[in-house]
Amino acid sequence: MRHFSLTALCAAVLAAPVAAQLSPISLDASVGAKGGAQRAAVSAWHPLVHLAGRLHLGLGARVSAYGGDPIDYTNRGTVQGRLASSVPIDPAVYALNGAVFGKLDLTNLVALGANLDVIGVATGPTRTAGSLSEKPQAFSYFRYGSGDHGALNSEFFVSLRVAPRVRVRGGASHYVTNYTVTDTAAVGAPSSRYQKFQTVPFIAVRLQL
Repeated sequence: MRHFSLTALCAAVLAAPVAAQLSPISLDASVGAKGGAQRAAVSAWHPLVHLAGRLHLGLGARVSAYGGDPIDYTNRGTVQGRLASSVPIDPAVYALNGAVFGKLDLTNLVALGANLDVIGVATGPTRTAGSLSEKPQAFSYFRYGSGDHGALNSEFFVSLRVAPRVRVRGGASHYVTNYTVTDTAAVGAPSSRYQKFQTVPFIAVRLQL
């Protein structure tokens, strides 16, 4: 669901005229939750390409916080000893990522859009469960599906203009968090990457500067 053509977007950005580089920046704040999963984010977005006056492509930066109830994470490495195929983790992850986005204006008031974190960093408290040490994976990068590392967010949304510079957005947020889990009691302290995807509904407010 989160995979769309990064190649096409990057090519369009590189081909953007200088005038498009001067487009205004937008600031955004969003929250989402479902069951025992919650996330919040603040972000800034800069459109670089405008096609046919309706399709807008650009880049952004997003700070996200992920939390929720303890939930099973899937082992994406080697299953050995206490590094089982799944491990329950109480998530608390904070991330800063560079992102890409696309938005299609359906009318002057309504638009459809999507965005995707591409690369960044993540941090958070280390959890312990017996001999297991669970730490958020620090380096985040998009590789699609189980290949995703760190903490990455994506959004698919409908946007409604409620004032000349203000939009309200709503949609689905699909995100992933990864932990490095180490068995500190085992010989050599082996570790493995554990991963969890979540999809939650979200709402947001965006201000064009």
